Amino acid sequence: MKDFKSKLDREMKRIWVESAHIRLPEPLNVDESWMRLEQRMEIEESKIIDTPSSKPSIIQSFLKPKLVYVIATVLALFVLTPQVFNHFTTTTIITDRAQIKKVTLPDGSVISLNAESKISYKRNYGTRHRNIELFGEAFFDVKKGKIPFIVDFGPATVEVVGTKFNIRNRQDDVEVAVIQGTVKVSEKMNEQNTEAVLTKGQLIKMIDKTKIGQTTNFTFKEYPGWINNNLILRNSKLQTVCNEIERKFDVKIEFESADLGDITISGIIEASDLRTVLETLSVLAQRSYRFEKDTYIIF
Repeated sequence: MKDFKSKLDREMKRIWVESAHIRLPEPLNVDESWMRLEQRMEIEESKIIDTPSSKPSIIQSFLKPKLVYVIATVLALFVLTPQVFNHFTTTTIITDRAQIKKVTLPDGSVISLNAESKISYKRNYGTRHRNIELFGEAFFDVKKGKIPFIVDFGPATVEVVGTKFNIRNRQDDVEVAVIQGTVKVSEKMNEQNTEAVLTKGQLIKMIDKTKIGQTTNFTFKEYPGWINNNLILRNSKLQTVCNEIERKFDVKIEFESADLGDITISGIIEASDLRTVLETLSVLAQRSYRFEKDTYIIF
């Protein structure tokens, strides 16, 4: 018994010593294993293509939807990449109704954005370019610099170096007015590529939103009015004025008859509150208004 125990102790000691020299396999690498599985699947897929069969195998049934998914993903990325790239390299500022925002650009220029408007500019603004895209209305106080400041607003572009000006690009009215400095307005939608140079106190309207109209002078010291809480009207259609009131106060205005919208009015309306605006508008247009449900009706 004693000899057996001694022999067993020697065997256990030998096993212990030998086990120190044994290397266990590395833990399973999940990513590597999945990659190998995909490689095997591709090999099997090529075999299936080379050897047509009347009935699809289990591997074919698995590979077909996988292949369709991969192709669809690649095509989607190919189509969407420009849009995705554009989204991540463009800065956009938007205002809602009854909202005005003041934006300071990387070069120090300041833009006051009127209600229901939008501006956007690409990456590297201020270093490689100073291009702005505008939808709606904005007042620009441009800092002087070597790179021209260019505003694209649909039917035309405005180019300056340093100045103060206002651009209105609405469905019912498109105009450019210079408060300080000089700007060049260039048509975009006509073959003639007509240009006009405006200086301080000059204003130009687009005809049919495509052609540069005649240059006129303006004398309103507080132009543009929206910056100073005023509505400045110069033979303005009542429809156009009401559209602006809707934007500023986030209200709904309708006419009892459509022809009322063609009435033209002139004057300056202090626009700090809606009631004052509607009462003054009623006097200028010689029409009354009433409130029904959620709408102001002019009759």
